[in-house]
Amino acid sequence: MSRLPAPPRHAARPVPVPLVPDPSVVHDNAMRALSRAAVAIGINALNPSMLPGDYVRRMWPADRDLPMVLKAAISPATTASTPALAAVAQAFLAALLPQSAGAGLLNRGLGIRFDGAASISVPGIALPVADFVAEGEAIPVTEAPTSAAPRLERHKLACIAVATSEMLRSPAAEELIRAVLVEATGPALDRVLFSAGAAAPDRPAGLLFGIAPMPAGANLADSLVGVTSAVAPVAGNGGIAVVTSPTSSIAINLLLPREPPVAVLVASNLAPGTTIAIALNALVSAVEGPPGIDASTDAVVHEETGPMANIGGGVMAKPLRSLFQSDTVGLKLRWPLSWALRSPQGVAWIQG
Repeated sequence: MSRLPAPPRHAARPVPVPLVPDPSVVHDNAMRALSRAAVAIGINALNPSMLPGDYVRRMWPADRDLPMVLKAAISPATTASTPALAAVAQAFLAALLPQSAGAGLLNRGLGIRFDGAASISVPGIALPVADFVAEGEAIPVTEAPTSAAPRLERHKLACIAVATSEMLRSPAAEELIRAVLVEATGPALDRVLFSAGAAAPDRPAGLLFGIAPMPAGANLADSLVGVTSAVAPVAGNGGIAVVTSPTSSIAINLLLPREPPVAVLVASNLAPGTTIAIALNALVSAVEGPPGIDASTDAVVHEETGPMANIGGGVMAKPLRSLFQSDTVGLKLRWPLSWALRSPQGVAWIQG
């Protein structure tokens, strides 16, 4: 039997190709870790002798992201000291996409981090213009025009969800808690982001604040061209996103080609016929890590979407729920999130 000749010793060795992680898998793993952390914190509230870390090691010993997220939820850990937490924060934002057009929009815009700062002054879109210079010639000096810089202030999304002890102990607890986190956060983000409300101590200004609607075109195509053309000078080659109501999105998707030149996002809170165009480089947001989660079985909560700050004092808020008496767990979610518009010319919208 003849043998194949041995390769020469000087033959080049194959270069290993680095494996690139699938973004969808990374996001799914991060969201799974966040949901499991919420379950572990809830179980600890029901049974203080069962520490969250012990419960995690018993239930999900192979989850490598979970200890990091759990630490962020119950003890100080920042995205600066734990860079991998930034991926979890972005994963949570990406997980809101089925429920929130705002999450998709913030994912496409300019993202920064507070890293302990109380506020951030963001430069406006007004840069000096460069030019070509011949070899050996003097480089021209241009003056950067000044503009009022928007300021990112710290804000947070927060809610309390009440779960029964049976729900937290069920095999489906992870999926149920994940659904609660997404469904409670996504619509709230859209309701404020795509509004005309002014900035307040508890929230940033909506993207439509101070911006008058454009007149609608003769038909859908004219209207779509009108709003995108209005923000094109600001967008440059940075991209444009269109946010519209569910009814209008169907018509727009039928009108645009299979690979549309702009991203089309659907916000269920928009009135029919409302379409917003946003220059992506004009929108800046800051997400300070993944949501923080706390749990309690002893509190009395005012079960109301517009709760009173003080329960008692002669005027009793109602309805009230004793978590101890009803054998339930209150899961409190706090998510630091803020945004600002670098130029009012970066947003245009129409109605009708």
